[in-house]
Amino acid sequence: MKINNSTISLNGLEFKSKIGLFDFEKESGNTFIVNVSIDVDKIIYDDTIEGTVDYSNLFSIIESEMSKEYNLIETVAHKISSSIHSRIKNIKLCRLEIIKKNPPIDGNVDNSSFILETTS
Repeated sequence: MKINNSTISLNGLEFKSKIGLFDFEKESGNTFIVNVSIDVDKIIYDDTIEGTVDYSNLFSIIESEMSKEYNLIETVAHKISSSIHSRIKNIKLCRLEIIKKNPPIDGNVDNSSFILETTS
């Protein structure tokens, strides 16, 4: 059997973060949803965590950056992706989506989002 691709995802990670251009966004924060999928080059199917990607490690990388203050979700997405590539082995592709609930737009908008795909 030949395995063509292996993808590990965490979806719907919710954070209250102080990311935004405006002072009120820095003070009160906003709700963000993060979805991440990583294509892994080599998974060892031996039923041990050492043979795959530890979800808690992936979550910690995202949580660490989402706890910091940034102006743009584009910037935090790049920081998260860079950390994932440097701290997790065997990643071919990282697809990261950051969704900002209730962006400060004069209109009825549920969310805005940014998607970043990076390769090693």
